[in-house]
Amino acid sequence: MKIIFADDMADMRENILSSLKAVEEEFGPFEILGEATNGRELISLVERHPHVDLVLTDLRMPTMDGLSALVYLKANNKIKNIFMISSESIVSINQAEKLKMDADLDEKMGLLDKIAHRVIDDEIVEGKINSILTGCEKLRLDPIKVAEYYGATGYMRKPISRRKMGNLFEALSTQNGFINIGLV
Repeated sequence: MKIIFADDMADMRENILSSLKAVEEEFGPFEILGEATNGRELISLVERHPHVDLVLTDLRMPTMDGLSALVYLKANNKIKNIFMISSESIVSINQAEKLKMDADLDEKMGLLDKIAHRVIDDEIVEGKINSILTGCEKLRLDPIKVAEYYGATGYMRKPISRRKMGNLFEALSTQNGFINIGLV
């Protein structure tokens, strides 16, 4: 399996690499095609290695966030498996707030789709939101649900461990749909 991953923190990239090595005997062999420190670097690596099987990307990174990279890659490349990695937890909201948010969801996703088109076209518009993650924050949308909406294969909560990495590869071989590897 050919893998590319991105995280802005060097210790997290090392953690991902050591977790991959720990499960390689059971789920490998793995070929690490590259490591990126932001979404732009990730896109560049994927464009150089279009036959990558798995992309792991942090949600929050400088230059370009992982959600924006996800949207760009899904629109411009044929990558089947993109996993978001973050210490973010799925947003917990009360029922009244949830009902109001659900009512506004179509409108909010329409606004987020406008941002996505700018990301896909690699167009920066002065005075407009040009980042999917920033759009999520402004619109009070759960970034993990947005990742699922835009085609992410799943989400893995940090810190990354051998156990979580094993769960990821086990789930990839047995599950269809969005895979959530939370606090395991």
